[in-house]
Amino acid sequence: MKNQKFKKFVNLVLEPIAFGLLALLFIIPSITVINLEPITKALKQLDVLGVSNSSELSINVIGGTHQIFNREKVEEVDGVYTYTTVLTRREADRYSKPILEIINKKQEEIVLEIYGSTALPTGSDITMIIEDQVYRLQSPNGDVSTQKITLVPNKKYVIFLAIESFSNVQFEEDFTLKIKEIEY
Repeated sequence: MKNQKFKKFVNLVLEPIAFGLLALLFIIPSITVINLEPITKALKQLDVLGVSNSSELSINVIGGTHQIFNREKVEEVDGVYTYTTVLTRREADRYSKPILEIINKKQEEIVLEIYGSTALPTGSDITMIIEDQVYRLQSPNGDVSTQKITLVPNKKYVIFLAIESFSNVQFEEDFTLKIKEIEY
């Protein structure tokens, strides 16, 4: 009977404790090894005493609604930013809208090469406006111009897209604007 009580005690109390200790025997060394590996995830970008170490070009869509600019988006692939929008049917008139916000977060001047056009010429004069300076992207006869623009350090620029049509345009067209930084 004493032997029976002892076996019951071992099964009820000591066996679960033994399994717990055996599990800890494998878990504790595993956790130790994981903690010894170097941390490879990206750390949050911190500003120390108001100084930012982020030096990059930032291009964002301003968005909003407009009667002829639809489905605006910006994509970046291999350092080339591509802004696309759909220009809807429109009457003969001049249309303008802020489309992009560019921030030069670098500590030096940068030069951007900007090229924009529609797939087919529609007789529209397409220009961009940066700080009251007008740059022609596509002439009414379809000739496309590449513009080079210098951005000073730590400054924000707003790009307006202006379209002037001298006759009604009866169909939608895709407009593409490519922006890339020129390395010197």
